[in-house]
Amino acid sequence: MNFNQNRHIYFTGFMASGKTRVGRALAKRLERDFIDTDQLISERTGKTITEIFQEEGEAVFRKMEYDLIHEIAEDPVPKIISLGGGSLTQSAVVTAIHKSGLLIRLWAEENVLSERIARKNTRPLMIGLSPEERLEKIRTMLAEREVYYKLADFSVETSDASSEEHITEHIMQLLRFWDTHALNVETKSGERYPIFIGHQLADTAGVLLEGLRISPSHSFLVCTDSNVAKAQANKLTQLRYQAGGCPVFKFRAGEVNKSLSSLNQLYTFMLRRRFTRKTCLLQFGGGVVGDMAGFGAATYQRGIPFIQIPTSLLSMVDSSVGGKVAVNHPEGKNMIGAFYQPRAVICDLDALATLPESEYLSGLAEIVKYGVIYDAEFFALMEENISAIRAKDSGFLTQLIRRSCEIKAEVVGIDEKETGLRAILNYGHTFGHAIEKITNYNRFSHGIAVGLGMRVAGRLAVLCELWSKEDERRVQKLLDAIGLPAIFDVDTEEAWNAMGVDKKAEKNSRVYILPTRIGAVRKIPNIEKELVDKAWDAIRNPSNPGER
Repeated sequence: MNFNQNRHIYFTGFMASGKTRVGRALAKRLERDFIDTDQLISERTGKTITEIFQEEGEAVFRKMEYDLIHEIAEDPVPKIISLGGGSLTQSAVVTAIHKSGLLIRLWAEENVLSERIARKNTRPLMIGLSPEERLEKIRTMLAEREVYYKLADFSVETSDASSEEHITEHIMQLLRFWDTHALNVETKSGERYPIFIGHQLADTAGVLLEGLRISPSHSFLVCTDSNVAKAQANKLTQLRYQAGGCPVFKFRAGEVNKSLSSLNQLYTFMLRRRFTRKTCLLQFGGGVVGDMAGFGAATYQRGIPFIQIPTSLLSMVDSSVGGKVAVNHPEGKNMIGAFYQPRAVICDLDALATLPESEYLSGLAEIVKYGVIYDAEFFALMEENISAIRAKDSGFLTQLIRRSCEIKAEVVGIDEKETGLRAILNYGHTFGHAIEKITNYNRFSHGIAVGLGMRVAGRLAVLCELWSKEDERRVQKLLDAIGLPAIFDVDTEEAWNAMGVDKKAEKNSRVYILPTRIGAVRKIPNIEKELVDKAWDAIRNPSNPGER
């Protein structure tokens, strides 16, 4: 296991959830040292945890715990660590754990925990309680600590019906899936979720879905569309099986169906089948399905969890990451929506095998965007590997997807709700959305429209003397080399009106994201209409001498 070669594995959970027992078994399986933080603190102080609580107080114990976990986190030799039941109440401890390893929550039913605790009755917070008082105390503490337990990367039940060997093997399966873990998205609001990139992930996702359950009674619903359901029939069947044979809801395919009317059909489907707040939506499709299913999850019964399983290159590198979910309105694209983060993003590269060439190009346009707005070295890497891009080389494609997700995760982590930096992700989109609107969303896919929009934005940046003609030529050359369309005879007046209702407009001003060099862009408001009209020549008449 690649993951287990260099990172710690931490166990959290309520007292008597099995952290020490299961931790020791996993340590033996992986041939690692095992540390029980409570036990080590007792050994170092010569006192039991109960004595420390009684004589010095909980605050002193938490400081001891804090110092020990930071010491462990800095140890380069990977270990298995059992944490005390309240360790995660300290934010600095959580940060150290996430930076140095994987956090697994063990859990059991309340009555099971109560019975286990009663066997010894030595827990400091449970001593002297009657069975009824103990159970009530457990319920209260679980409710208080649930916010911290949700910080775990995944959860595993340790019921008395499962043997230690069975539980350990289940964790091993989760760790094998975790080897495809590429990165985490972390926002300032405290949201944190993993992105997985690999092969056959949808076919083997059951163990991960189990680990991400929010309760024992959790249910799933797969959302897809008619085109994906047909093209990915076998994979859809496997995903449904992995999710316990759950139902499938199919949207009508296409951007024109990305509407409140289509979303209402999902609500009706769920309400009639009595789906509850314990339902998790599995989005299996491209950007349109992802946006609709995500907005459906954000609004159904005031919010239910969802997981992104993108099937297109565009959705893998863009729409599935960052939590922007929405539907279109006749007056504009994505005008009705929310910021709502998924529980996880699972990029199954095998889903790309059936992707039409136009959809592959659509995703490449967004990948080029990341190089222009954020990473000059990434842009140069693409310039140097055109043949690998055109050949859809699996290894290089994985590299492109991962770096694109890393860039978007970095931007979203700083600006989750597009109040500042995140606006740079809209490079090419103001013009691209205008192209989509005036063609009624049925001539170009989103990525192709954005590719055309980047050409126009690049020309406008030259006209505004923000960057050089040479930089514009490099972008045009890369877009040409990977096969993105270069021509669209736009009506500039119609396009100007379409841009006037773009959601990125601020109050009464029009905002443009324009490059200042490859690897950097700026937000520029209220550019003269004459310059904007002229910028459209980049795709209306792209062969003007000296301009390409």
